[in-house]
Amino acid sequence: MMKQADQGKIVRLALALTFFLSLAWPMALDGQENQGEASPILIPIKGVIDINRTISLQGQGRVEMIGFSPDGRYVAMAGGNGALLWDPGSGTTRVLTVPKEAAILFCTFDFSPDGQTLATVMGREKIVLWDLKNDGNRVLNGARSAFNAAYSPDGKYLVIAASGGGLEVWDVLTGKKINTFLKKKDDTCGRVVFTPDGKYIAASYKGERIVLVDASSGTISRAFAGHQGIINDFAISRDGKILVSGGSDKRIIVWDLQNGEKLKDINPLPDRVNEVDISPDGRLVAAAIGPMMVPWETVKPETALMIIDLKTNEARVLRIPFCYSVAFSPDGKFLATGISSGEEVAAIWDISSYGIAEKFKKDPFETTAEYEARVGQIEIPYSEMIALSAAQYNADRGGFEIQFKNNKLLIQVEREVAKELIERKTGTLRMSGRLKYHDPENLKLDGAVLEDTVTGKKFTAVKIGEIRPEAK
Repeated sequence: MMKQADQGKIVRLALALTFFLSLAWPMALDGQENQGEASPILIPIKGVIDINRTISLQGQGRVEMIGFSPDGRYVAMAGGNGALLWDPGSGTTRVLTVPKEAAILFCTFDFSPDGQTLATVMGREKIVLWDLKNDGNRVLNGARSAFNAAYSPDGKYLVIAASGGGLEVWDVLTGKKINTFLKKKDDTCGRVVFTPDGKYIAASYKGERIVLVDASSGTISRAFAGHQGIINDFAISRDGKILVSGGSDKRIIVWDLQNGEKLKDINPLPDRVNEVDISPDGRLVAAAIGPMMVPWETVKPETALMIIDLKTNEARVLRIPFCYSVAFSPDGKFLATGISSGEEVAAIWDISSYGIAEKFKKDPFETTAEYEARVGQIEIPYSEMIALSAAQYNADRGGFEIQFKNNKLLIQVEREVAKELIERKTGTLRMSGRLKYHDPENLKLDGAVLEDTVTGKKFTAVKIGEIRPEAK
């Protein structure tokens, strides 16, 4: 049995421990509040930003075509001044010099499948093949005046939409023409592209229709007619199942590439469609919409980026001044837009979280248990651009105190580094983390950090409070 003296010791120890906890408890709460352990960083599902501008290229010029290289490293741009190659990772650019004898009216391009070569149509006069690895180039001698050119999926051939009419197929290795299709004078073709299997060539034909031409025989196997104006651009999905076209008639049409049937006719749109692209998974269509010419001095430039979700039939419009061209990255995580604002020529948008709210919606046929089990497994990388100011820096706490959604956060940054961060341009600082399910109205941001995209440094962000709406 326990001795009375031992019992006394235990009682005294328990009292001392209780007293210690009574002192430590408020401190622990304060510590949890400051370190973000007590409550998560919550983001209302309705407030999640899923189209996030990440970086832009400064400069002047009208970008009428934009596209990523197959490996996603480079972004090519083309317009009335020729072509430009941009490496967003390093920030370097390379101007692709126009041959002196070429009278530039516009420029178009296509990357070879291996990404080693860029074929450009220089002002309807010259087809130039640029060796991106060795900085060389060669002219495809003998090619007719052209509107557009595109590589075959195996990279062996180049099809040219000749402005004088017809399609020319060239052997890239030998530099010789091997076929000419649609030879009549009025067989004018504009935009041209091979189907993913390489069996057909799709071309905008006589302005208001698209034809599918057999790449071996040159016969027209199928026609897509439905626009009531000039077709400005079209794209084919990576799986070869759908074709999307946009034109001056203010409409976008989605076609079944296999049978030529019209799947969707989206009209009327606010203005003409300048360029379209399809995401790698075939779900999203991006379109640059606006008038043909908008002066930089215009107070309200009516141009926009439209994103259409073919699965949900939802369309979203972002007002982006002077936007004439769009392109998805090969992995579908980014979207590039050509911007002719007089200050910028291109921007890249992070769309890796696009449609995130849909992932957390409860299906009417799901039980509550099934729903909670499903959403409990979802974890999505997330980032949102932010800006910092000197007024937000708290020297006593050693960091920036900011408001992020409904959260008060402390971003721990040394004083000298903080002075550098407040000088950063818009679009270089982002709050990042992993989004997880919290409740039907909110998501929680785990592992929140501030990323400085200029230096690559990351700074921890912790929750120190909440912003509660004032009582009415």
